[in-house]
Amino acid sequence: MKFLINGYWKNDKTEFYDYVVTDYDDNAEDDDEIFYFGLSESEIREAIKHKEDTALEFVITGYETLSTT
Repeated sequence: MKFLINGYWKNDKTEFYDYVVTDYDDNAEDDDEIFYFGLSESEIREAIKHKEDTALEFVITGYETLSTT
């Protein structure tokens, strides 16, 4: 499944919008539109909950499921 995330970079607080992430950790398809591989919906929710207290280099502030149609 793919998701659009909004957030900001921890190092300089630069915001970003509509970055595409996937719940699978297989970049074999080499999809250039994918920003980050391997974030499930539950992991995204946890990252939003914990804000800057994650191992990610960015903070997720919101997300939506990306329609595949």
